[in-house]
Amino acid sequence: MSVARTQLNQPFIRGTQMIKNNLFVLALAAVPLSVAADITQATLYPSHGDLTWQETQTVKQGDGVITINRLPVSLQDQSVRVSLGGVAGAQIQQIEISRVEQTGYVSEQTQRLRNELTQVLEKLQAQEDAIQAWNQQVTLMTKAAENPYELSATELSDMAAALKQTTMAALAEIRGIRTQMRDDIALKDRLERELSQAQQNARASKKAQIHYRAPAGGDLTITLEFQSNEARWRSEYNAQLSSQVAGQKANDQKSGELTLQHLAVVQQTTGDDWRNVELKLSTANARRGTNMPPLDSWVVSPAQPDFLVRQMKSAAPMLDSSATAEVEADFGASVERQSTFSQSYRLAQPVSIPSGGNGQRLIVAEHTVAVEMAVWTAPAYDPTGYVHATGIFTADAPIPAGPVQLFRDGQSVGSTYLPEMTNGEELRLGFGVDEAIRVAVINETERTGEEGIWKSEQVQRRQNRFEITNHHNEAVNLRIFDRLPVSQIDILTVKPLQISEPVERNVDDKKGVLAWNRTVSAGETVSVQSGFEVRVPEGKQLPDL
Repeated sequence: MSVARTQLNQPFIRGTQMIKNNLFVLALAAVPLSVAADITQATLYPSHGDLTWQETQTVKQGDGVITINRLPVSLQDQSVRVSLGGVAGAQIQQIEISRVEQTGYVSEQTQRLRNELTQVLEKLQAQEDAIQAWNQQVTLMTKAAENPYELSATELSDMAAALKQTTMAALAEIRGIRTQMRDDIALKDRLERELSQAQQNARASKKAQIHYRAPAGGDLTITLEFQSNEARWRSEYNAQLSSQVAGQKANDQKSGELTLQHLAVVQQTTGDDWRNVELKLSTANARRGTNMPPLDSWVVSPAQPDFLVRQMKSAAPMLDSSATAEVEADFGASVERQSTFSQSYRLAQPVSIPSGGNGQRLIVAEHTVAVEMAVWTAPAYDPTGYVHATGIFTADAPIPAGPVQLFRDGQSVGSTYLPEMTNGEELRLGFGVDEAIRVAVINETERTGEEGIWKSEQVQRRQNRFEITNHHNEAVNLRIFDRLPVSQIDILTVKPLQISEPVERNVDDKKGVLAWNRTVSAGETVSVQSGFEVRVPEGKQLPDL
């Protein structure tokens, strides 16, 4: 009888269990899926970054919510874009972005900085202990010297020498330890500053809640894209000048090859380290705005009163500020996309970028430019010869401006700033002093006084001769510069005196600037003449030249 009752109850038990399972499934579907926001892709610009978070979650049929935590607080809400894939017909119903104040969360950057700071503090404590131990030895030596007991003169002399040697060695050790501590103290101060900033950034984050509807269960891929101003990149360059290139004669120093290495300095301060991120870099710069500033009519009138002049001057910055407001509102990179206006690079391998103030340098491109080499000098202002390389830059798209480190035949010669370059523009870079070029200035005439019988004038005459000697073993191209005074008023007249020909006048459209191009053989000297005369009427003062 009991067996029969059990068999009769089995369908009821199975039905009850199925109801419980269904209720459990419904309860699971109602619970939001919560995941952390680990960046998987990033496209960086000089002004900001487009960041991508992507993950696949197994979802059930019906409505659900996916919560993405630990998004950077710098996330720009209006830039958020979400897409779903993997489940046909899945739709986004609502996206909520909210700010979350962190209480117990410790970011990876904060933990890393804490560990580094702990190591530095332990090292400093060990150094302090060593200094204390050496000081104790010096103290013991001093006390021993104060109580010599009954010692002979020879024994006293030997003890004094031993104490001196031991004490000096101890003091030298203390000095050495203190020298080592300077770098460690500087590192400690930097880590404390970065830790303070990281803790401040980690106090808040953003959270995205994505409400979706899935017509069927399956693996749903969620892609979240957004912009952040805490991720960006800038350009730096290494310029390597080779004076000897393949196929060039040993005595030909007039031509060379310039290799311009384009480096991307990538920096992100979102608070979390990026690991194995697919990275793309774009030269498009949103800081420069999207439209040309409005150009209004320029109305002028003669003899404007002072108050109108002041009013116009005060209004001028307002135009600039309105324009500015819109502006503000070896990893093996390959060129992924290029246009007439910008260029994008894709890194061949995923990269890891820690969060912090230190930028990571990645090589994205190299440009080889054939250059003409010459020594430039302006003897009247600086009797030094500087090596200059000039060539035509060729590239499929413009490259941004940035600092450039200069190397000449493998040796570092300094740094400068490279302007934005585009295809077909002339590239000119200086590569330091040429010690084998000697420049001399001979002042042949220097006269100031009053001239004229019926009509007196104040006159100043200056005539210089520039002599440049080549101490190289081969011929060198020279480009010699000087300038003549330029008058902007009728009563002051300027007249050139003896000027060596041929000469290039008004160089780079600068009035009065002269340039001579000469080739000087090994061991030879070349000279050029440059002079001027300045006159003003009687009673007027000559300019200070």
